[in-house]
Amino acid sequence: MITTLIKYGILAVVCGAASLWTGCTRSVSVPVDAVAESSESPAISPDYTSLVIPPNIAPLNFEISAPGGGYVAEYKGADGSSITADGKTIKWDIDKWRDFLATNAGKDVTLNVYVKDDSGMWTKYSAVNHVASDSIDSYFSYRLIEPSYTMYGLLTINQRDLTSFDESVIFNNTYNRDETRGFCINCHVPRNQYQDGKSQFHVRQFNGGTYIMDGKNVTRVNLKTDSTISAGVYQAWHPTDPNLIAYSVNDTHQQFFLKDNQKIEVLDSSSDVILYDIEVAEVSHIANDTTLLETFPAWSPDGERIYYSVARYPDGTDKTNVEHRFDQIRYDIVSRKFDRATKTFSEPDTVVYATSRQRSALLPRISPDGRYLLFCEADHGTFHIWHKDSDLYVTDLSTGVTEPLSEANSDNVDSYHSWSSNGRWIVFSSRRDDGSYTRPYITYFSPEGKASKAFVVPQEDPGYYHRLMKSYNVPEFMVGPVQPSRSDILKAMESDAETVIYRP
Repeated sequence: MITTLIKYGILAVVCGAASLWTGCTRSVSVPVDAVAESSESPAISPDYTSLVIPPNIAPLNFEISAPGGGYVAEYKGADGSSITADGKTIKWDIDKWRDFLATNAGKDVTLNVYVKDDSGMWTKYSAVNHVASDSIDSYFSYRLIEPSYTMYGLLTINQRDLTSFDESVIFNNTYNRDETRGFCINCHVPRNQYQDGKSQFHVRQFNGGTYIMDGKNVTRVNLKTDSTISAGVYQAWHPTDPNLIAYSVNDTHQQFFLKDNQKIEVLDSSSDVILYDIEVAEVSHIANDTTLLETFPAWSPDGERIYYSVARYPDGTDKTNVEHRFDQIRYDIVSRKFDRATKTFSEPDTVVYATSRQRSALLPRISPDGRYLLFCEADHGTFHIWHKDSDLYVTDLSTGVTEPLSEANSDNVDSYHSWSSNGRWIVFSSRRDDGSYTRPYITYFSPEGKASKAFVVPQEDPGYYHRLMKSYNVPEFMVGPVQPSRSDILKAMESDAETVIYRP
C-alpha cells in the first residue's frame, strides 16, 4: 500500500509495504515555522560535532538525546547543498551522504538538529564540522575480544570498510574440526597499511606460531630459538625490505588488583628486540641488554632507523619480584641507525626521555613523512591499555618538541594507535565511553602537527557500541581488505611450522 501525506509543508511519499520500500524516494523538509535557535550544540550520541571528518567516511549516524515529539536533522554546505533525515535515530542515506561530502571536501558544513516540544515549537541546535580534503584509508583491522584474562571465548580478527558499514572476519579462534576448541589469536598487523598485500598475526597454543600472509599465500613460522626469550610478540615489518621484520620477545605476566580503579597490570620480567630475515630464515638480536627491558619496535618510513621502548629494572640488575615494583618501571624511547648491508645497528640514542618526567613512553610509531613520532604515555608500566592516565603524545623529530595530543585525548585510556598511509589520520583505542571497553577513535592530524577532536568509528546503528560487550584491540589502517580466506589460513595451520636459526 502506498499512501501520501503532508509533512512539514511538503509532499512526501511513504511505502506501507516493506517489499516496496526500496522503490520509494522519501523527502524530509526542515521546519521553517515556530523555530527558536539555541546557542547550545546538538545533544547527540555519538558526539559527531565540531569535527574534522574524512571526505570518504561512512555516514555519521547518531541518536538525538534531547526529549521531544519530533526530530529533523540537516547537513548544509556553504554552497547551499544539503541532506536531511528525520526521527530520533538519524540514519543518513549513504548515496546522498557520499555526494554531499564529495561536494564539500575541504569546506565547513553545518549540522542542524531540530527538536519539537509538546507545544509544537521547534528548537534548532547547530554545530560546524569540517570536511577534510585528505581521504582516510578505506579499511582498518582489529581484534574483537571479550573481557577475559584466562579463558578464550570467541576471538575474531575483523576488518571494516570505513567508507561503508561492511565488516568481515579475517580469522577466528575456533578450529573447523572441533568448533568447541578455542585458542588465542592476536595482533593482526599489515605492512605499510597493506599497500603490498602483506600482513601477519600470531596464534598461541593450538598450532601456534606467527602467520605471515603475502597475497593469498600464508606461512606459519616458529620464531622461538634456544637463544631468544620467546617467539615474536610485537612486530614491525621493515617498510622498504619485505624480507625483514623486527619483533620484541617478551616474558609477560599479569597481575590483578583487589582495590583501586585499575583492574590489571601487564608487565615484562624480561624482553629483547630481534630481527627476522625471511629470505634466509634466521633471527638475530637487535637489542638484548640483560639490564634493560626492550620492547615495541617501529621503523622509520625510510627503514634507516629503528625505534623501541626501553626501561631499567627498578633495582639495577635485580629481576626478582618485579611485580612488587611494577609502579616503578618506566620506559623511554630510543632509536638506532640500521646498516642494511651488514644488518647491524648503531648504539641507541634517546629520543623521548619520559623517565625524566617520571613517566613511561610506549608504542612509538613514525608518521609516513618521517617527521613525527607518535606514542602513548602514562605514569608507569608497559601495557598502557589498562592505564586510565594513558594519553597520546607526539614528538616533532625536526625540533625535538614533545606535546600531548590534547584535542584527541580524554580523561580515560587512550592507547594503541596507527597512522593512515597519508599521515593525516590516526586511529587509536580509547575507553572514554564507559571505562571498560576500548572503542576505535579517529582524529585528523594536520600538516602543522595538531590533532582534532576525536570521534568513534561510525556504525549503521548508532546504539551499536552501547550493546557490544567486546573491546576493539590493535586497530590498524589498511588501504584494502585482507586477501587470504579463512580456509587459506587453516591450510597453513595444519602444516608444519617453518623454523628459524639464530645468528649471533
